[in-house]
Amino acid sequence: MNFNDLTLDEARRSPGNKWNRFDSDVIPSWVADMDFPVAKPIRDFIIDQGMRGDLKYTGDTSDTSVVDVFAERMLSKYGWNISSQDVDQMIDIVQGIYIAISVFCEPNDEVIINTPMYFPILQACRDLGRRMLFNPLVKQKNRWEIDFDQLEAKITERTKLLMLVNPHNPSGRVFTRTELQQFADIALRHNLYVVADEIHCDLLFSDGGTHIPFASLGKDIANRTVTFNSATKSHNLGGVRCAIVHFGSDDVRKRFESISPRLRGGRNVVGNIATRIAWQQCSDWLSNVMIYLEENRNHMQRQLNILMPDIKHIPNQATFLAWLDCSALNLGEDPFAFFLREARVAFSAGPTFGPEGENHIRLNFATSRQILDEKLNRMAHAINQR
Repeated sequence: MNFNDLTLDEARRSPGNKWNRFDSDVIPSWVADMDFPVAKPIRDFIIDQGMRGDLKYTGDTSDTSVVDVFAERMLSKYGWNISSQDVDQMIDIVQGIYIAISVFCEPNDEVIINTPMYFPILQACRDLGRRMLFNPLVKQKNRWEIDFDQLEAKITERTKLLMLVNPHNPSGRVFTRTELQQFADIALRHNLYVVADEIHCDLLFSDGGTHIPFASLGKDIANRTVTFNSATKSHNLGGVRCAIVHFGSDDVRKRFESISPRLRGGRNVVGNIATRIAWQQCSDWLSNVMIYLEENRNHMQRQLNILMPDIKHIPNQATFLAWLDCSALNLGEDPFAFFLREARVAFSAGPTFGPEGENHIRLNFATSRQILDEKLNRMAHAINQR
């Protein structure tokens, strides 16, 4: 498809949460959904499934070949040789994160989080009564980095878990092998478990380097790692609910499965098959999407430099989410509130990603160029009219 064809009026007809959470005159730029239709093979399957009227229950004996496809994909794309026997499926990654936090540490135990970080992880820690130790990313000239000395200094006898989101959300950083190895070394020295959320791994730009699955670094660190993945971000399938979980060891699996299957959720036959189709038949669609998203990222950066030079952005190496620093605007309020009220654009509010999110917003640029320009022009107008 021509991604440029999507108009604002057409996008507003979406039944999804993204376009219906705010008033109709607001352009949403918050939740990590793309505005593009899914690939044709997936659409054809869902239409056929609906025409057949076959949406029955699925049980533990349902088709599990999505785990085989995942294992094959990890080997072919990332050189990570895993057994499908160590892979399972569930409904939702956030649900999996709640489970992992529950089983790897007790109430009042500590979880280290490299902030800013994907906000449901912070909310999970709050909901489950786990203490968060924030380890702020360090802003360098052209990328965000983990302060490993500070990270290790924060560890106490109550610290049990490290959270890793790679590619990182919201900064879009892709961590190098050296950085991941430093992260692993700290975890091993202090007997910490690691939750690796790698859902954005297929969304790397041409200058983004290489995605390295954290558990692929070696058996020792794999033994202490649970990895989550899904096609929902890369193939725009958030509504069909299918996630993958990889257990790096029997110990990790047993801890995870100590939670009742009823609490872990079941399997979604539509999500299962749609995910297999995405990974097996939609590589051309994803390649075209990535070309367009990279053009959007570069276009956005040029427009920010021209229209709003006080807004700072380190170009993300992956994801379609831009982390924008609005500190120099001196708005006197949360930029989310300002732009929602004055520009009628709804971003993700920076503080929800941790204390380092103050004066920041997260912008979703997975939309047509004309809608992206409308967002940016509205922002610039609101700034100039202060």
